[in-house]
Amino acid sequence: MVDFLGKVKKKSGTLRQQMVALLAEKAMTALDISQAIGLPEKDVYQHLVHIQKSMIAQKRTFVVTPSSCVACGHTFTDRRRLTKPGRCPRCRQSRIDPPVFQVK
Repeated sequence: MVDFLGKVKKKSGTLRQQMVALLAEKAMTALDISQAIGLPEKDVYQHLVHIQKSMIAQKRTFVVTPSSCVACGHTFTDRRRLTKPGRCPRCRQSRIDPPVFQVK
C-alpha cells in the first residue's frame, strides 16, 4: 500500500480509511501522514479526532505517544488534544517533538 518514499500507491477507500491503513502499518506523526496522503497537516489532525472515535467503536486501539519537550524532556502525558503543543509549561521553550499515532 505504501511505496519506498512513503507515498500511498493505490487510492483505495476514503481518506480516513487510507490514514487508518497507514497507521496500522507503522507509527507516524501528523506531518508523516500529511506527506504520505497529500493532505494539509491541519486537516490531518481533524481526521485523527474522528479516527480515534471510530477505533473505540470498532474495539481497536488508537495509540498516541505524547509530545515531549526537546529542551527539558517534559512529556505532555495529560494532554487531550492531538495537536502539537506550542510551548513547554516547564521551561517555556517551543522546541516540541510532535505526538506519534498508531492503530493496533
